[in-house]
Amino acid sequence: MIHLRKVLIIADPGVDDAFAIMYALLHPEIEVVGIVAEYGNVSQEIALRNTAYLLQLAGRTNIPIIKGADKPLTGTDPEFFFDIHGTHGLGEIIPPVQTPAHDPFHKVYELIHTYGRDLNIINLSRFTSLALTFIQAESNIHKTGNVYVMGGAFFVPGNRTPVAEANVYGDPQAAKIVAAHGKNITFVPLNISNRAVIPLDTIKKVAIENDTPFSKIISPIMDYYSTQYESIIPGIDGAPLHDVTLFSYLMNPEYYKVVERQVKVNTTGPSKGLTLADFRPAPEYIEDYPMHSIIIDFDKEAFTQDFVKIMTNR
Repeated sequence: MIHLRKVLIIADPGVDDAFAIMYALLHPEIEVVGIVAEYGNVSQEIALRNTAYLLQLAGRTNIPIIKGADKPLTGTDPEFFFDIHGTHGLGEIIPPVQTPAHDPFHKVYELIHTYGRDLNIINLSRFTSLALTFIQAESNIHKTGNVYVMGGAFFVPGNRTPVAEANVYGDPQAAKIVAAHGKNITFVPLNISNRAVIPLDTIKKVAIENDTPFSKIISPIMDYYSTQYESIIPGIDGAPLHDVTLFSYLMNPEYYKVVERQVKVNTTGPSKGLTLADFRPAPEYIEDYPMHSIIIDFDKEAFTQDFVKIMTNR
């Protein structure tokens, strides 16, 4: 009997989020029990529509769509990245759906109560909805399984500022709450996700050999996404699928190298959004501060092969 990994996804689709959601929906050993749509790459409203579109394509409209945060904890205006992901978040595709019926945020607590340790939370977007979960359900959040977050930058520059990764920079107060109060958290930082570039010829192969409900959107959204990245990083030949790495690690931990460290987040000044960990041979630790897992290396070739296998439904 196959043991299904139950996952609650927090996402802001966004092209790489869309690929991560597609991967999760296609994986035979993953059961998506809910998707929280929040702001980030796109507005919350667009994230809701794109989530509904992906579930509609997959014939999985039974999966709850949950309305997440629409702005940072500070109440400041969020910053979107339509230049990277397109006006509607999926390149030049305009999803033919209206804002869908959705569950209120309280649905997250119901899922935590229902699945407990069997529930894995996969955070692909800003940390706001995840932080709210910690703030409002602290007694229950620690009863879940593992929490995986796409965020932070260790040993590498940021992609939003010279030191800050976009998900953390977008709401550093929320990221600080998660780092300071979370348990069983794995950070998948830029030093991994930036390298998760699927070459364009591989994407074309995936699209040609595709026999999944997503076959018609794979090439269009990746063509747009990779073109935008080519203008930022000439010669990249593709674009990083940051968020797919979280599901890859969930299902294939043997591909990844992990260390345990405490993670701190700067919230103000020129280093706003900086994630800091002590990687010295003899680190100094803060008493009563949680330890987290940080992925520091991975087998890119194995990652690519797994992506092709799942996305072509072999």
